Amino acid sequence: MSNQHELLEGITMPNHGKITLFLLLLVISVLTSCATKVPQSIDEDIKDIPRLKVVAHNIPAYIGQRVRWGGIIANVVNEKEATVLEIVEHSLNKQGRPLETDQTQGRFLARFSGFLDPMVYAKGREITVVGKISKETKQLIYQFEYTYPEIVVDSFRLWQLEKRIEYIYEPYWYGPWYPRYRWSPYYDPRWHY
Repeated sequence: MSNQHELLEGITMPNHGKITLFLLLLVISVLTSCATKVPQSIDEDIKDIPRLKVVAHNIPAYIGQRVRWGGIIANVVNEKEATVLEIVEHSLNKQGRPLETDQTQGRFLARFSGFLDPMVYAKGREITVVGKISKETKQLIYQFEYTYPEIVVDSFRLWQLEKRIEYIYEPYWYGPWYPRYRWSPYYDPRWHY
């Protein structure tokens, strides 16, 4: 028994095994540190979230209801001890990010404690909030009086801006001998020869 113990003590891991283990741990730590983590409350699927359109018809009935809504920031109002964002609602994807769509169920207000910089939380940015409906608030959108459900926010995610590249195909770029109708958005069957 003691001989086996002495034999095991004499065995050492080769240097290349230690280097491989070190590199593996290094890669894992770099990958996990670079990943942007979505807060759990944004990522999780909250059961029975009422739709904004339904809530807007009878806001007092939903006071105290926990919701996860998101959309595009339309306005930022900094008060003495809080910031209120006016958000144009958009449906959310599985990760809780607002979808790029022209369809909306309306607008809502999100109340945050403390100061949010209007240069960062600017008009047009995408945001998702989780919180409880606290009250109904009436405000003017130009001359139209609009009734908002107001949420007291307990967690949120301001989504990073994404770079978008548009590709434009010039119909005459390939010259007159090239079949232009294949690439042109201005296809006219008379061009085909």
